[in-house]
Amino acid sequence: MRNVMEVIKKFFRKPIRIRLVLAGVVLVISGLGIIQVLGSDTGSEDKPDITTSTITTGDIRLSAHGSGNLIAAQEIQVGFAYGGVVEEILVEIGDTVQVGEVLAVLYDEELQDDLTRAEANYLELTSDAAIATAALDLAEAQKDVLTAHSTLSFYLSPYVYKAEIRLRYAQDELVNAINEAAENSSEEAEQRVVEAQAVVNHAELSLALNWETYNEKYVPDFYNFRWRDEFGFWHDYYAPPSEIEVAEVWAELAAAEARVDEAELYLAALVEGSIPEEAYGSKITNLEIAAENLTDAAEKLEEARLTTSMEGVVMEIKLTEEETIGTDKVFTIARLNPPTLEAAFDEGDWSMVMEGSPVEVIFDALPERIYQGEIFFVDPTLQKSQNTTVVSALVELDLNETGWAGLPLLSASSIEVIAGEVNDAVLLPIDGLQESSVDQGIVLVENDGEFISREVELGLWDVLYVEVLDGLSAGDVVLIGDLK
Repeated sequence: MRNVMEVIKKFFRKPIRIRLVLAGVVLVISGLGIIQVLGSDTGSEDKPDITTSTITTGDIRLSAHGSGNLIAAQEIQVGFAYGGVVEEILVEIGDTVQVGEVLAVLYDEELQDDLTRAEANYLELTSDAAIATAALDLAEAQKDVLTAHSTLSFYLSPYVYKAEIRLRYAQDELVNAINEAAENSSEEAEQRVVEAQAVVNHAELSLALNWETYNEKYVPDFYNFRWRDEFGFWHDYYAPPSEIEVAEVWAELAAAEARVDEAELYLAALVEGSIPEEAYGSKITNLEIAAENLTDAAEKLEEARLTTSMEGVVMEIKLTEEETIGTDKVFTIARLNPPTLEAAFDEGDWSMVMEGSPVEVIFDALPERIYQGEIFFVDPTLQKSQNTTVVSALVELDLNETGWAGLPLLSASSIEVIAGEVNDAVLLPIDGLQESSVDQGIVLVENDGEFISREVELGLWDVLYVEVLDGLSAGDVVLIGDLK
């Protein structure tokens, strides 16, 4: 029986191809060994026929076999963003290219002209003369604001005008407080509304008192146009500005203040070279359009030089020089590192094909070399392949120990995915289990000529043996099969 065990242990240490040849031989030898043990005990009519096995240590590997082909680790296709006539192709199939490297160039004379015009237009809008004009426009708008302030102060009297300004400011603050309380209701927000309303009430009272002073003193002092009748008597004629005249000046003030804001933003955009987000007005719009036209022209000229965004090898070129092309993809770039395989396994082995599982790979072109790798993707959907259903996966090779021979894409290989593996483990023949579940079992261990039941903890299984984690040691003798 020990000879049988040695054969089996050597079987599991053989490469994956040799194991398939030896499997049949091992089964035949195992059968002969069992027959020999059974025959050795037939000399005594008093002893029952029993078969035993001495526990040894060895290796178990649970694996599934499949096939695969070498593919690109990543592949991209690139083309021009705008059509044109191809002036020059700068690479060939098989060339290694770097990120940003130019692959081909279109004729760009017209694009150069567009860029020149866009630059000239933008420079004209942002020149020193344009900045000086913008500063002058700002000064004029500020002057209009001062004029409107002065006119309103004279029309309404300085004290009425100031009271009017205070009331308008208080009303704006009240509106803000009400809106804030509506959005975020709280005691603090409600208190701010109460306080803002109090300020408005006070401002309204102050304005009313100042209007009384205006009518009693300001109008007689500044808007009394005395006249004498035909009899020589003098009369008072009061003619203060009308509501329409006052409203017109208020409107002029609002317009002037808006022009000041617009002029300040425009001048800042010219001086700083960037347009503020809150900027508005026709001049800002023209500046934005000029900046966009300049950017578009520069981008189109840049796009006339087709570059790659990935380091890799040129796999395909679908254009010729002097050819008129559109925006189709014309270059295929593939990244070959790390070496990657598209693998297929039998549908029945799906439970052993998992992301992160280690694999051993032997290429048909290099049968003497075993590459190590790992599954990094498993297709959740079964695939059809040559009238069979397979589990599809992607494998990445680890070249730290083996290096790389630079095999061409689509190189065929055999792949063994290792679902579980233990070395120097305590091994129990599966037939030695009297009872068992996935991780527990009962065996009969020989002790002074008798067999004693013992519970064992089980680990990895294969077709012949199971790993014993606890309950047996090398050298223990266990019953194979049942007591006769």
